[in-house]
Amino acid sequence: MTYHQSSAVSVATVMAAATVIIIGYRAGRAHAAWRDLRAAKRDVPAKRKAAWGHTRPLVLSALFVLATLVVAAYDLGR
Repeated sequence: MTYHQSSAVSVATVMAAATVIIIGYRAGRAHAAWRDLRAAKRDVPAKRKAAWGHTRPLVLSALFVLATLVVAAYDLGR
């Protein structure tokens, strides 16, 4: 199979768009969960657990994206 630069750019564009959408969704859910926690008078431990449950995947996905960019930059630099 031959390599076409345009297909690599297309794949990179789709992956970048999907990453932005997913991180935006995760950020919105994490923000809403922490806002619910601040508004809660009772049941704070359960709300805090839910807030961290939404924040943890956001942080992990951001770290994954950064690691991917570092690897790509290293690969381009070689």
